[in-house]
Amino acid sequence: MLAEMVRLSYQHRAFYCYMILSVWIFLLVAGMYKYIGVDERISRQSKTLSNDISIREYPRNLKSDIKTKKIFRFCNSPNEIKTDAEGKIDGLTLNGIVIITRHGDRGPLAHIRNISTVNCGGDFGALTELGNVYQNYLAFLQNVSSYSRTAWAQFLGPFHGFPMIPNNPKDCKIAQLTTVGIGQLLKTGIILRNAYYHKLNLGNGTISSKDVVVYSTRYRRTVQSAVALLYALLENDTFQNLAKITLQESQSYLFCYVDCVCPAADVYLKTYSKEVSDHLKSHPAVTDLIKQVSNTVFEMPDENQSPNPNILRDALLTYVCHGASLPCVDFETQRMCVKTEHVTGLFAYTEWETKQIAKSNNRKKIGLLRGYGLLRSIVTYMLRIISEAKPKIVLYSAHDKTLEYLATALGIISDRMYLPQYASRFIIEVYKINSKNENHVASDFYFRVLINGKDLTQEIPFCRNANFYSATYVEPDDITKTRKDSKLCPIETIIRHLHDDYFVPFNTTNFKDACSNTKYV
Repeated sequence: MLAEMVRLSYQHRAFYCYMILSVWIFLLVAGMYKYIGVDERISRQSKTLSNDISIREYPRNLKSDIKTKKIFRFCNSPNEIKTDAEGKIDGLTLNGIVIITRHGDRGPLAHIRNISTVNCGGDFGALTELGNVYQNYLAFLQNVSSYSRTAWAQFLGPFHGFPMIPNNPKDCKIAQLTTVGIGQLLKTGIILRNAYYHKLNLGNGTISSKDVVVYSTRYRRTVQSAVALLYALLENDTFQNLAKITLQESQSYLFCYVDCVCPAADVYLKTYSKEVSDHLKSHPAVTDLIKQVSNTVFEMPDENQSPNPNILRDALLTYVCHGASLPCVDFETQRMCVKTEHVTGLFAYTEWETKQIAKSNNRKKIGLLRGYGLLRSIVTYMLRIISEAKPKIVLYSAHDKTLEYLATALGIISDRMYLPQYASRFIIEVYKINSKNENHVASDFYFRVLINGKDLTQEIPFCRNANFYSATYVEPDDITKTRKDSKLCPIETIIRHLHDDYFVPFNTTNFKDACSNTKYV
């Protein structure tokens, strides 16, 4: 009996051990399952978090603040284009004006990432003056053919068939004028109309083909810019006025006509390019920054080309000026994004570089040689304005380099002309003294130079010591009615400078000799 009880005891003990072992195995399996499940959830959460970070990181755009104010200046939003000193001279007769403008906002010059997501449309506000003019301009372009197809074709001249607006208002096509660009030139036209329309007696349908002369390069963006500006400037009687004008083509962005080919300028450019390259080499961190950002910005970065900060700056403005996200790209090993500090760092360098090259003698000589043809053309029109009182308006719809070289040709040193913003305006006003002598002579005529509304006449070296004419004006909205001085430069000085002193830096007296003396460069 005792032996039987011991046997049963061992059986129960074995059963209990089996049960305990089973429970332990169950708990172990359950714990491992729970651990694995948690690990998977953590992994999924980690991936989700990682994706969230990428999503949050991607839609970053540059905001306008104290640090970035200078960057947004290049965008030149239509709302930022303001009237200033244009036309504000009392006691003199305005005989005519010469206008040189850079085209408006455009798409990038190279393929950049995510361009399809960039909205280059402009919201000008239907109730604003610009918004009203923009809507009227669209209606005008839609209906112009119904007025007179022949007259419109005559107005466009060699540019007949060019579209005047983007196919889609939001388009940001490579090198093409955007809707924002159209708004910029319309706003500029409004400003110039308010300043000059009545002073030049342009009303009552009296404009003839001799009153307004217009040149443009054969780029859509300059042609479209010229038409938008003219529309706003002559809006009171637009079609009748435009029908009497014919756009003329310039074969070169220099508007140099016969004074174009210049081997010496090419040699100076080669030496100047080395100066710029040496500046960049002295900043290896900037060089690395440009390479890194270029790989992120451009769809097809050229690894064989030297890094160019200005090309990259131009591409970045497409994102910055339209409030678009700075681009990101996934490479094999990592995700690269353009950051705000990359943009500010690049622009800080280009600003520093601008100050350095302002001292470059090679750059000065390039500007003198390449700006000569345009300056000579301008002076020729100034003489016609004096002798014939016509044309009243001469417009050159141009590019950034056009303005840069013209400023250099006049001796104006300004960073705003080295990197002129979109829709920059360079205006030369020709005035006549209201003397009692009916037989006016050249000494009765003076001129002013205004860049984006600022009077820079006294920045011209040959005007500083000239027998200037001191005029005054009062700001219409100036509560205190403070009179402001303006010193006008005699027309005789620019004529003398062009014929007698212009080629002194080259030890020659004419364009041909200055351009052929390459061995002494």
